[in-house]
Amino acid sequence: MDNSLHGGDLYKTARSFGIGEEAILDFSANINSLGLSQELRRVLLESIDKLVNYPDPMCNELREEISVYLSVPKESIIAGNGASEMIHLLFDVLQPRKVLMPAPCFAEYERSANIFGAEICYYRLKEEDGFRLDIHDLFSYVTNHTDTILLCNPNNPTSALIPGEDLLEMIQYAESRNVNVIIDEAFIELTVGGNSNSVVEYLNSCKNLYIIRALTKILAVPGLRLGYALGDPAIVGKMWDRKIPWSVNTFACGIGKVLNSCPEYLLATAAWLEEEKEWLYNELTKISSLKIYKPDTNFVLIKILDKNLNAAALKALMISKGILIRDACNFKFLDDKYVRVAVKERKANSELVKALKEILDYEYIDRNI
Repeated sequence: MDNSLHGGDLYKTARSFGIGEEAILDFSANINSLGLSQELRRVLLESIDKLVNYPDPMCNELREEISVYLSVPKESIIAGNGASEMIHLLFDVLQPRKVLMPAPCFAEYERSANIFGAEICYYRLKEEDGFRLDIHDLFSYVTNHTDTILLCNPNNPTSALIPGEDLLEMIQYAESRNVNVIIDEAFIELTVGGNSNSVVEYLNSCKNLYIIRALTKILAVPGLRLGYALGDPAIVGKMWDRKIPWSVNTFACGIGKVLNSCPEYLLATAAWLEEEKEWLYNELTKISSLKIYKPDTNFVLIKILDKNLNAAALKALMISKGILIRDACNFKFLDDKYVRVAVKERKANSELVKALKEILDYEYIDRNI
């Protein structure tokens, strides 16, 4: 897989186009637009002197904070170097043979499946349904050989959130078929309602449920690489046994306390998201040559309707205006007509909309002279 097709490769883009990184508005990475909170800056600065020691390999302080944050036993929590490490470890321990997975979805699932020899059965999300999951239709794809259902909620790149009642029905149905369910909630705090949209409350009653989370999205620290997983303590223990020691650095180990010490940051995030997500969606729908899929989180999937323009060309044209967007053609079942953009603050969102209008208007005028 070409890692350059992931979002957030600001450095490669800057080198390729000869532009300074600081001159690019990065809409390809889906990060909390509020940036680092003052509390987090303080925590990080206080951690500098701890760099002379190895970090705690069991991330005890971090797990204690997450335990309080989500009301989950510490023994059910494992932390790692981003959500990607958690996906990898779950595949390593569970050793699934046949995984049912809605798509388009995050490419790292397929990478882990390939490493551990799991067969993937893709359930194709339908464009006519806005790429939203019909769980009852999904059930019809569960066979006697299916041992795992894996999905992302809200989904990347479609930005669609599955209702809680549907998720519970799916988890219970899977349990009746002796099927494990892995749900990636990396963006769950970046939905309207936040943790109320999570399935964390079902962990105790549903032993077939495993949840992947990330702090890098909500706290705007992708450079720190911090993810965690929740599940049955026996399975979590085996994940610890296979985990690379010290994959969570000292800075990352210390930032969990921010979750429980600065509720105002999370409240401000919720207010920003609710307002800007709707504003950006409404403005983008005014561009007739684009089809916009209604977002439930901090990014928007877009289809280019102009037959003479593809995602790569639009990305290059946007770079000429200092804006980086995500070419979404490498997501399963998406072609070269799809792009994804993050939701940022109003000034940046306005610049994105303006640039798209200028480019698409120019393209239309140029072809009709």
